[in-house]
Amino acid sequence: MGKKSEYVIKFSNLKDGEHKFHYEIDNSFFEQFDYTDIEGAKLKLEVLLVKKPNLLQLYFDVSGVLTVMCDRCTDSFDCPVEGKDDVIYKFTEEELEDEKIICVLPHEVEIDITLPVYEFVALLLPSKRVHPDGECNQEMLEAMDNYLMVESDEDSFDQNEDENDEIDPRWSQLKDLK
Repeated sequence: MGKKSEYVIKFSNLKDGEHKFHYEIDNSFFEQFDYTDIEGAKLKLEVLLVKKPNLLQLYFDVSGVLTVMCDRCTDSFDCPVEGKDDVIYKFTEEELEDEKIICVLPHEVEIDITLPVYEFVALLLPSKRVHPDGECNQEMLEAMDNYLMVESDEDSFDQNEDENDEIDPRWSQLKDLK
């Protein structure tokens, strides 16, 4: 049997009402997932669980720093993140289509919030992950520019321009339509 996650909440012995949980999320949390863009983390997660007779409402509040790779220079940098989200765990045996509602069988006594937390934090990352202005690795940017630049002499450029000036006869008749 595997190690029990610290993100498992045993709700069966909780009274109806509000319950608060506090978690410190570090690199080890993200290492358990096969694919992740997150290289490191230092996050604080506050979870407010509201227990009702037929469902559990969880409110997540996370803030901290994630270490990710810069899309521009490929160096790692610390990206500050902050956000709030909520999930509902409903006691039912039927499958529901809503992604914000997770089905829990009526006889269950605990829930594992690992995957919802991972998905929530991953969605906090910006789509374009770059260093703040002026902080990218200039050596890497120059190396990429040198690699991507194509050198051409001016004669071949002028020759291509002359070739482009000639109009394909198939298109020349379109000029008459003006």
